[in-house]
Amino acid sequence: MADDSTVLERVQELTWALVDEHITDDEMTLLESLLLSDDQARQRYIDCTRLHADLTLHYAKPIPTTSDTGTSRSPVLGFLNAGIPPLGYDLPPAEDLKS
Repeated sequence: MADDSTVLERVQELTWALVDEHITDDEMTLLESLLLSDDQARQRYIDCTRLHADLTLHYAKPIPTTSDTGTSRSPVLGFLNAGIPPLGYDLPPAEDLKS
């Protein structure tokens, strides 16, 4: 049981290093190996990357709208998105990402 916990902690640590772009080649090789060999490791990786994506979207600067920037719409088909709010990126539930 402690071994499983250690593996999951290591996967989490390596995933954050990957997301932060501080992962070494050897660490990347280890992460790939762990992900290929363990369902729980893959789920932990998905959970970490999902959290990263959620936080990135939550703290992202809002997309300026026409009224915010004072610019006019595109003269070519600019009416197509009239009245439609900017698109968000909703992520599917973690269980939908399993294959």
